[in-house]
Amino acid sequence: MEQPNDPSPTLLVRAWRAWRHRGGRYAWHKAMRRTLGRWPGFKRRVLYADPREYWTLRGGLDYFREQEGQEARSERAEWVARRISRYQPTSILEVGCGYGKLIRAIRGQTDVPIVGVDFSPTQLEMAKTYLDGINGVNLGLASGARLPFADKSFDLVVTSAVILHNAPPLAEMIRREIVRVARRFAAHNEDIDITYNRYGYDTAAWYHDRGIALAEVGPIPSAPYDSQFCVAELWPR
Repeated sequence: MEQPNDPSPTLLVRAWRAWRHRGGRYAWHKAMRRTLGRWPGFKRRVLYADPREYWTLRGGLDYFREQEGQEARSERAEWVARRISRYQPTSILEVGCGYGKLIRAIRGQTDVPIVGVDFSPTQLEMAKTYLDGINGVNLGLASGARLPFADKSFDLVVTSAVILHNAPPLAEMIRREIVRVARRFAAHNEDIDITYNRYGYDTAAWYHDRGIALAEVGPIPSAPYDSQFCVAELWPR
């Protein structure tokens, strides 16, 4: 029998804990994520047909602990926040803010108003806790494919590992919405490799093909994946 302090519980024990804390759907989802790793194509069809459902089930305390336990994730958020602050934005929107990791890092660099939106209720609930007490931050439930903001509402709009999780038609809608609501800059931290839940887009090439200037483009130092950080310059247009 597993001991209380056992650092490596069996899959069965992890599934039981997941069922106990969040119900059968979450337990099934977590078990499938663990067992289908050798078949990424099948895993995509089984688990990733609906990205919103995936991130609603995935989001929460377990995901928060998993991400916060990876030093490279924190280093990447801090690096992106520093790059963004160089453009001296007067307001910032993060599309797909998750539990607020990048927002917290950005707040350490600038005191301008920040809005974060995500289509996952569980991610947003975690964000409310993680960002509690940080001033000048507003959160809302919304899809990047249909942002509830007027044209040019934010000086800078940023995504961090968001566009890559969407099939091509939705990815196109998200990019166009970002260009619509951004006033001066659109910044993106997007891995370009392909996995069961990453489609691997070259976001910088998308802007280039549409004649939109890039203020910068390049890899993210020490990123564990084939990463790309780019900033599109949208003003004047």
